[in-house]
Amino acid sequence: MMKFFKKYQEYFGLLLLWLLLILLINPVGDFPLNDDWCYGKSVKTLYEEGYLKLYNWGEMTLIAHVYWGYFFTEVFGFSFTVLRWSTLLMGFATIIGMYELFKLANLSRWAIFVGIVLCVMNPIFLSLSFSFMTDVPFMCVTIWAFFFFAKALQTDTWQPIFLAIFFCYWAFLIRQLAWVFPLVFLVTFVIVKPRNRKNLLKAFMPLLALMLFSLVFNYIMETNNLLQERYNSKFNLLIDSILNVNKVIIINAFSYFCRTMAYLGIFLVPIHLLYFKRYTFKGSVISAIVWTILITAFLIWSGKEIPSLDNIWIDFGVGPTTLADDGGSFTKSPEPTMPKWFWQIITTIGVFSSVTLVFHIRNMVLGVFRKRQVNSLVILSFVFFVVYLTPFLMVGVYDRYLLPLFPIAIVFLGANSTKVFKKSYQYATYGFLGILTWFSVCAVHDYLSWNRARWEVIHELTETVPKNQLQGGVEYVTWNFFSETQEKWWEQVTPTYTLVFKPAKHQKIVKKYKYSRWLFGEGVFYLVK
Repeated sequence: MMKFFKKYQEYFGLLLLWLLLILLINPVGDFPLNDDWCYGKSVKTLYEEGYLKLYNWGEMTLIAHVYWGYFFTEVFGFSFTVLRWSTLLMGFATIIGMYELFKLANLSRWAIFVGIVLCVMNPIFLSLSFSFMTDVPFMCVTIWAFFFFAKALQTDTWQPIFLAIFFCYWAFLIRQLAWVFPLVFLVTFVIVKPRNRKNLLKAFMPLLALMLFSLVFNYIMETNNLLQERYNSKFNLLIDSILNVNKVIIINAFSYFCRTMAYLGIFLVPIHLLYFKRYTFKGSVISAIVWTILITAFLIWSGKEIPSLDNIWIDFGVGPTTLADDGGSFTKSPEPTMPKWFWQIITTIGVFSSVTLVFHIRNMVLGVFRKRQVNSLVILSFVFFVVYLTPFLMVGVYDRYLLPLFPIAIVFLGANSTKVFKKSYQYATYGFLGILTWFSVCAVHDYLSWNRARWEVIHELTETVPKNQLQGGVEYVTWNFFSETQEKWWEQVTPTYTLVFKPAKHQKIVKKYKYSRWLFGEGVFYLVK
């Protein structure tokens, strides 16, 4: 037994950290969050009525996500608390996947620790781990697919390829975006390996396997009339954008790219600044300054300072805040919010930090063209960035779609690095990690807290008030009134009473409710008439 604990002591340490976060934040509460009402509805239908039903709200494959939640409800019964625990388990599997990936990339123990904490304490990841949204499960299987593809490049054996294919199947059954994973492997394998018959077979095998799998899946789903009406709508939009590219699409793609770089920069500041000094080519300092000024100026000019990607990390907390008032406009947290200059400073820091990624791409490209040996993991990470991100730049990016990029960016920058960490730098990093941890834990706690209080109020009110006369927020309306047959189903709600964070002048306050809030400000919302 002692040998077992010693062998997996790092796993137990990570589990202890995860359980501590769960204890602090508290996942309990039978209520939907964000879009997970729809996925929960599919699980509930499968559990209570015995058949699979994917509701016409999204366009994903979704099957694996629904059955993952169904497995837990079969054991513990249906509730959103149970579904939330199912995601928390996937969250821990994601943490283990990142840990194994960082070890495979030969990061130092200290860099692994910093990388894990940066990714776990990212408010986007932490918040979504306490929901039944698809993002964390998809990130989990993405990391494991990437890990086994990376292992296949390093070991040159078939076993990791087969395991990677398994995780590609799993990922595809959550989102069609899994198509990019075997394509990434194919491109990387062709670049780094000799082009002979055996290697070409290995390179194409995952892509062919997923093509066959998707054809069988589509046939079964269409034959049984199980696909949503919006299935593949994003893919169709992507094709249309490519075929009809115009000035607006190009400007939007550039804006999304700039914001993505700023997000990667701000959440990975310690990693980026650590490796920044290794780029000493002529003009590197001037290039960093020019990049920072131009990208930051563009974002400020266009009003896209971070956090400007919907809809998890918001000002000042996590969300979305979905009550029907100005204080709950999806991208603003309940007051107090931060002043505009604060986000301009954060954006500037994020953009400057992202320079390291640009410089590392430059070094990698020069290394490939000059036929220097470049680590296969570095090339795999870069190809993943390009192939994964390009479709989103064309059709739009949510901040939660960026989640897989954070650990892969750490691998891209740190693979086989021999960088020595100075004590002063380590102390500064601990300070950053402390601030990030404080903000993320408090923000997610507050998000669960006000939702828990909201639904307690809703259950109390609907004992005396008809459901359609209460506006309890987006999740309340969708969970109770969504219809696939009624065109404007939301018009069923004609509210006499509304829950808001900030009452308007014309609204009469009926009652004030309080909730536990750890970030600055008073935790309150109101019932208005």
